[in-house]
Amino acid sequence: METMAPLHHALPPLEVFFNAEDFQNLGMTPWFSYSVTLPERPIPSASDRPPLETERLIIRPLTMKDLDAFHELRKRPDIQNHSTARGRATKDKDETERQLHSLVQDDQSHWWFGAFLKSTNELIGEGGLPDVLAMSSSISGWPEAEFLIKPEFCRQGYGTELWKAVMDSWWDLPRERRRHQLVPVVAPGKEPGDKMDECVVFQWEAGNEAAKNFFAKVLSQAPVAAQGGCESIDTRDGKEGNLITWAGTIICNPRPMPEEEDSD
Repeated sequence: METMAPLHHALPPLEVFFNAEDFQNLGMTPWFSYSVTLPERPIPSASDRPPLETERLIIRPLTMKDLDAFHELRKRPDIQNHSTARGRATKDKDETERQLHSLVQDDQSHWWFGAFLKSTNELIGEGGLPDVLAMSSSISGWPEAEFLIKPEFCRQGYGTELWKAVMDSWWDLPRERRRHQLVPVVAPGKEPGDKMDECVVFQWEAGNEAAKNFFAKVLSQAPVAAQGGCESIDTRDGKEGNLITWAGTIICNPRPMPEEEDSD
């Protein structure tokens, strides 16, 4: 099945934008608990995730043996400055090692992969959902995804291969229905406890034209729930206190749980 197969019903996308004052007020808004589907917990550990193979890539969880290649990726400002989770390159190999160790040890808190060329085994990118457990940095409450590719491999389809393989694997995970907290603005017309369509957020800095164009392409057939942006205070290391404008799109699960399996 295609990743972005149509939903059983059309969803009018919600258009939102919050300036800094609105966003600050939003931060004081109580979050409500809704009935949603999400992957069964715990998600598969890294050792239980088979490699994902595309035409030109092997996409797999990273291991400590990948440290040298991973550092080549994480030390580059031209890649990592665009990370919505980190916003900067690592300062040295020790910091890269700590980040890799965290990915390896906390493998059931993320759905994160490295993208390796089949032809040379070079690590050319990384991507996935960096926090699927606490989702502590999520503005909406939905898990967020990001994808990073070395610039010399951009505009050649590698990012699309990585994105499709990882998102297919995410949507393929067995689902369960449970209560989940969301900011009410992403649940218009819903009361606490109501069922909500499951979503994932794709977010980028508003001035990042490459990310904007990439997601416009790969999400062109997506079931969009909301799109827009917000101004907020940056909390990433080294950028704390700066005013930042985010843009993004929230898409629904294109493979909703069959109704006969979907019960509270």
